[in-house]
Amino acid sequence: MHNIFKIISFFLVFSSQIGFGQDLGDESYGIASFYSNSFYNKKTANQEFLKKKELTAAHRVLPFNTLVEVTNIYNKRSIIVRINDRGPYKAGRIIDLTEIGAKKLNIRKVGLSKVKLKIIGFENEQMLIPYQHLEMETTPKFSKKFYQKTRLKYKKKYRLKKKIKNKKYLKKGKKKATRKKKNVKRKNSKRRK
Repeated sequence: MHNIFKIISFFLVFSSQIGFGQDLGDESYGIASFYSNSFYNKKTANQEFLKKKELTAAHRVLPFNTLVEVTNIYNKRSIIVRINDRGPYKAGRIIDLTEIGAKKLNIRKVGLSKVKLKIIGFENEQMLIPYQHLEMETTPKFSKKFYQKTRLKYKKKYRLKKKIKNKKYLKKGKKKATRKKKNVKRKNSKRRK
């Protein structure tokens, strides 16, 4: 009985990892590490050669050629990497970066860092485009003694790219809804005739 419970719990955990967000805009958090020197110039899981100067990365479940924005939570630096390998296999780690990616995020000297991952594209096509959005950090305060100005801060927002080649990766719910609307319009026009 105890073994059956272990097997069921293993499948539940494994299926939740397979169902890891693979939709555009999905976010996840974890610890990032980077490849050691022994891995370079060897083949990755999708048969490419791993190079220090390329912004590629390893992830356990995301499909190959997924574009992911990796943001270092401590210093807010971010880069866009392409998934071309499987790993990391140490517990608690979510992504393995190349040397150039680790340097740009400023985690080369530290070794590990907490990061946020956001899926922004598939098959080498970036679909979510970041832009800066000006937001108010504090509201103005008025009193007889002083006036405190508002503080404004740029925050990163995302919008969908206008021209997307791979429409199959967009959420299908919108397409179904538009099809239903078209079918209803056709039926109404037939009834009027």
